[in-house]
Amino acid sequence: MTQNRKKISLIGILTLFTLFASCGGSYESENREKLISSFQDNFGFEPPKSVEKIKLKNWGLYDTDVHWMAFTFDPTVMEKIIKHDQPLGIALYNTSEFTKIKGEIKKSVNNPKWLELPDKNTEQVYYKMDFIERKSFSEYYLWTNTKSQMTYLFVHSFY
Repeated sequence: MTQNRKKISLIGILTLFTLFASCGGSYESENREKLISSFQDNFGFEPPKSVEKIKLKNWGLYDTDVHWMAFTFDPTVMEKIIKHDQPLGIALYNTSEFTKIKGEIKKSVNNPKWLELPDKNTEQVYYKMDFIERKSFSEYYLWTNTKSQMTYLFVHSFY
């Protein structure tokens, strides 16, 4: 009887581990050198030296993916990103659209601690919706906090 319990316990533990491993996970880093390729994957070019800091968090569960990135603001880099990621809408500070976007980002339960939501230090949020063809839903938000001089990217999608 004891041998059967051990087998059942082991099977249960392996099943839970397999379920957890297949359901999702998270990756977070603030190592600029390791994140250069992630920056390039997102924006189509390698970050210049003026982008001193890069932070990243990726999170996924089943068919849902959320991606956050923060990096040192540089006006030339921002211009290049905006050109690369067209078409983009613009939500200006203190508009209902801006407030709605802030609410969408805020309700993500896994936001990294370093994320600064768009606020009074954000003049505008660039955005686009349903831009990933193979997904049934996708949203993209890009903004800069003028006080901290950090630019933030939030991308959320699911099938």
